[in-house]
Amino acid sequence: MPLKIRVKPEGKILAGGAVLKNVGNRPADLLVLSDSPVLREGYMMNIDRRDESDVSSVYFLLQVIYLFRGKDKPMDTFVVETVKSFAKLYPHFEADATQIIAHLEARESFKALKVAHSMLGQYEKSVQNDPAKRVAPLPVSLQTMEKASAA
Repeated sequence: MPLKIRVKPEGKILAGGAVLKNVGNRPADLLVLSDSPVLREGYMMNIDRRDESDVSSVYFLLQVIYLFRGKDKPMDTFVVETVKSFAKLYPHFEADATQIIAHLEARESFKALKVAHSMLGQYEKSVQNDPAKRVAPLPVSLQTMEKASAA
């Protein structure tokens, strides 16, 4: 089913592995005719941001799952286990983690990404309101678990 998307002036989207930028001074309407993953600029996370917090690590993993769907089985299982571990470390995000897992199991990776996007926004807002709440990734955090499972 085609997807119509409006890109703001100077705005970017990621579509099917390509980053597209509206270089005009007016909004551009695009029609995506193929079944490709599409992300608006607000949903894109560069790899250099993934280590900012454990929340951003989860978000980045879900972004990868969404963008590279079809290459799933081992990676999806790893991400589900990572999200479960994340929920144990951060019980206040347990409801979100449960939703993410349900979406992944239903093969709805964009819906899982949307929940994580909301979770990331909550985290960033709480840190913005009180910088003392900024939590560096824990020593035994998701990054450590990733490295351990890769070994």
